[in-house]
Amino acid sequence: MGTTSQTSANLSQVIYQHLWYEISTLHLKPGEKLSEVKLARQFNCSRIPVREAIHLLVADGALETQSQRGSFVTLIDLEQLERIRYLREALEIKIMMDGYRSGCFDPIIPYLESLVARQEELMNASAYEIAFQMDIEFHKIFYNLTKKEFVLDHTGEKDIHYLRARLLSLQHESPIIMPSQHRAIINAIKVHDDDALEKAVYHHLNNVNILIQDKQLDLESYFRH
Repeated sequence: MGTTSQTSANLSQVIYQHLWYEISTLHLKPGEKLSEVKLARQFNCSRIPVREAIHLLVADGALETQSQRGSFVTLIDLEQLERIRYLREALEIKIMMDGYRSGCFDPIIPYLESLVARQEELMNASAYEIAFQMDIEFHKIFYNLTKKEFVLDHTGEKDIHYLRARLLSLQHESPIIMPSQHRAIINAIKVHDDDALEKAVYHHLNNVNILIQDKQLDLESYFRH
């Protein structure tokens, strides 16, 4: 009995991780309906571990259940998105400026430049998911060097709404935007320009707002206002 229960719990985690990845990478679109039957067939299991995984994703804000209708991928919540964006802007600018003034970023400039070169290659190849992961890595470096990793919990690293909006932004903006903004951050550090650094970080963190405000993009159905 215990072994069966443990197996079911493990399988629920596997399904949970699979669905989290599919939702966070927009393989499952906002508003898309899930099929419990299809998932049970895919993982060769009963619907019990599927429902347990769905329950966890509902708690994460990634799925919502509707009576008599089933489970759906949540729309990107604009209020939650703005809360995270605001917090991240305030916290990351503070971290960047503190680290910059301490001089701890200077020794890693060549590494940062190599990361941006790789990001350029990925964006030009439309490899958005990998480019997005390298964007995350780029920012984490500054948190790690300033020993402020604990702040990441407040900057949307695990927020399904913010993650999807950032990936959408990468997919729909010019391929040069993200790498060029990272280069502006690096160059400001290199020439020791406080104002330029603060402005570069601010502009980079507001890309999600530009995405939402661009009425030419047919993404309205992805967002909950």
